[in-house]
Amino acid sequence: MDLSPYKALLNKLVPLSYHQDPDALLEQLLPDADANTRFQLQAEVRRLTSPCLRVLDLRSLFPEQCRPFRHQGLDHLLPPALAARFTSMLADYNGEYTRGLYEALIAELAALRKQPSMFNTLPWHLPTLGTRRKENRLRFVTPLELHLGEQRLRANSLDISVHGLLAQTPRPVTLPEQVGVAFPELAKTPGLACLASPRHYRLSQDEGGTRLKLHRQEPDSEWDQALTRFIEQSRPRYGMDAEDLYDTALAQCWGQALLETSLSLSLFFDARGALQEVLANRHGNKLLAHWQQQQPGDLLATLLSPERVLQLSCRPREPRLLYSFCHQGKSQPYYFVADQYELERQQACSAFVNEGLRAGTLRSYYLSIRELNFTDQAIEALDHQGSKRLQRLAWHIWLTPLPELPPPVDDGGGLQQLAPFLRQARPQPVQCIALSRQASKRQEPRFRHQTAITLKLAGRELEGHTDDISASGLKITLPAAERLDLPCLVGISLTELGKRSRQWKLHELPYRVVNQSGDGKVLHLHIEGPAQSHPGFQFFSALLEQNQDKLRARPDSHHRPAWLMWLCRQALQQPPSPAFILGRNDAGFYVQGAVACLAQRELMAFLSNEYQQAHFSRLVSRQLLQSMITTLHRPDGKSHLTLEIWTAESADDGKRWLLLNPDPGRRRFLLDPTRARGLRVSLLLLNRLQLRQLDYFVPEWEDLTRAALHKTQQLEQQLAELAALCQIFDITDLVRRRQRLSVPAPGRAPLPDSAG
Repeated sequence: MDLSPYKALLNKLVPLSYHQDPDALLEQLLPDADANTRFQLQAEVRRLTSPCLRVLDLRSLFPEQCRPFRHQGLDHLLPPALAARFTSMLADYNGEYTRGLYEALIAELAALRKQPSMFNTLPWHLPTLGTRRKENRLRFVTPLELHLGEQRLRANSLDISVHGLLAQTPRPVTLPEQVGVAFPELAKTPGLACLASPRHYRLSQDEGGTRLKLHRQEPDSEWDQALTRFIEQSRPRYGMDAEDLYDTALAQCWGQALLETSLSLSLFFDARGALQEVLANRHGNKLLAHWQQQQPGDLLATLLSPERVLQLSCRPREPRLLYSFCHQGKSQPYYFVADQYELERQQACSAFVNEGLRAGTLRSYYLSIRELNFTDQAIEALDHQGSKRLQRLAWHIWLTPLPELPPPVDDGGGLQQLAPFLRQARPQPVQCIALSRQASKRQEPRFRHQTAITLKLAGRELEGHTDDISASGLKITLPAAERLDLPCLVGISLTELGKRSRQWKLHELPYRVVNQSGDGKVLHLHIEGPAQSHPGFQFFSALLEQNQDKLRARPDSHHRPAWLMWLCRQALQQPPSPAFILGRNDAGFYVQGAVACLAQRELMAFLSNEYQQAHFSRLVSRQLLQSMITTLHRPDGKSHLTLEIWTAESADDGKRWLLLNPDPGRRRFLLDPTRARGLRVSLLLLNRLQLRQLDYFVPEWEDLTRAALHKTQQLEQQLAELAALCQIFDITDLVRRRQRLSVPAPGRAPLPDSAG
């Protein structure tokens, strides 16, 4: 139920509920409301007046202004303005720190940070990762005893799980790697007496000297049972901490926005360098159109031949700039492809760029490559087909088209000079993978029904049961995993249904196993042979026709296969560049989030402040952002903008320069080391985001909705405010090389005789 129309009423009910009966108050203030509305309002009042145990630590946002603020045993760190607001709001909540007070403070903090006057800094996010806990934890504050030999140190827990906990000490302390931990107050609860005896914990992280992350080292079944019982009993009152789910879902959504809206194309290659998979977003058709022959992407293998991919794999951490153009000869087209290092060795950069411009087909691409890692992912959810499809992949390349860069001075070089860069066309059909949800492969309705079956395979008989049935196929589950060479033939005997329907011969029906999932325990079967003469097809057709009202149909909806989710997460583990997620609300444009690219450490350091936070204003001012987005939203069909930003310091007086798309004269001035130092050239790609074009398929969304509905609503509001995505590429080295390479090659090699 949407309680937003009753917000003013709730603001009155909360302070009055401490002194009067909420039922009588609702009778007076809302006499015409129905029983359901009153029940929902009472539940919301109880939620807002329940105790809150979350510590407010805002040092990452306000590092210099935060001061300690202690209330009811919790040590908060707040700036003076929010501390004063905290104190004033306590009067409305009977002097208690409640969920309502906490949410009101967070709402004011969010509104404060979104003001355009504060071009806010945010922590970097690693896309697709978020925060992933291996076990459930409970947000609960209780005293702890840290045993350091003969010394006892008091602390408070912030959250508790069976094998770990997050604790806070009253002052910064230096602790050994292993400490003894006991719960003196929890031990007084019936059934938890064993928690009074200390157990060894390992200190895994010390956050600022006062917050400790601890992991239990000793296996102890008594402690496991006691903590599990305590968490399960306390969960209905305190709830599970939804912050981890929220962070994970938010990072997933940002990563999906990066995949679906950026100009970059995600390509996957096997160990021999052959192109296997192409993740195509809504800009993919424009990018692939240049390489289209008969089908989209046919000539991508010409641009990125296996030899080039293996050459790139030798230096995976170093981005490359790749040039290409097509020269139309008398009888056939000729394709020229070279990266920056090849042009540097041949001293042919000027000739290559100018010939490409003369042909009118010059393209430049930013490449970043990495090796795929199959050990750090949970691939148990993959079925047999998905696992077989993915295990052949070895390399991943982000291919980003760049705008036409200013050419070097024409030195008179001809087309014959570029013969070493001539590449043979390699047409290769490429199947592009759409990032949107895919339609179900089922061609007919299927129904949930469990019945015992016997599966005969290579002389063996295995017992199992069906999960769902259709006229042409079955999904069955076995008690143990089986290794099969797919596809294979099996005989299915319907043991239970055969007893009820003796007129049907339901023994050793021929089926073909087409897929395996569930670690080999789930088999997907399809009838073998013509449907009209197959006994299983005839029986299930009659069964479903007569019993559709008794069977529950499985929804035949769009879905996202596990292999595609795995592929997307692999692509986003190393984005092509740092990216900023920009939002827009009534107060104007603001930085909503930042996606980190750990492969470009120098650029990350330049875009970060001293607290390792994303600092968008290092490159873009508020006025420049407003101008760029205004230009982007003009009705001229543009979906993205590009901008070069040159930053440097004067070699004489240290004066800092920031120039946007400088002219050739200013470029030469900044590239002169005697006049400027610390040069950095950043290329900005700003993409317009439209929420209706994005499909946020996030596995954690449903868990987040169950854990905290208000967190889900907060996430939906943030996603609705998405306005633009800004990617930043560091092209400093590439610009320096282009400026140096203006000397023609020492010799010219002739083109083939058939060239025009």
